[in-house]
Amino acid sequence: MLVFATLVFFAFRARSNPPAHKRLIFVATTALLIAAIARWPFAVVHRNPLMGALFSYMFLLILAAYDLWSTRKVYRATLWAGAFLIFVQQLRIPIGKTAAWHAFASWVQSVAR
Repeated sequence: MLVFATLVFFAFRARSNPPAHKRLIFVATTALLIAAIARWPFAVVHRNPLMGALFSYMFLLILAAYDLWSTRKVYRATLWAGAFLIFVQQLRIPIGKTAAWHAFASWVQSVAR
């Protein structure tokens, strides 16, 4: 959700630049797809967030292919937003396994009750 909010914030700021705005919104939507892809009824991705992330990268490749096809270059918004998404998604996996993160998550759950 933090990645989505960050990308939507930058898309809001880039609304005067329609191609950048459109690409930032597309990548932000792709950030939300991991949960949906991990629920697909295929053994390779079902309840596997790492494979869900890898499958979501196909949408980034499709966007880059569209950029190449339509303008003969990949937009900077596509490159930066895609790199940001991949970086954060790959960083969250080792962080999510640490004791500090589990302690923080337990604290948040105890406060929420």
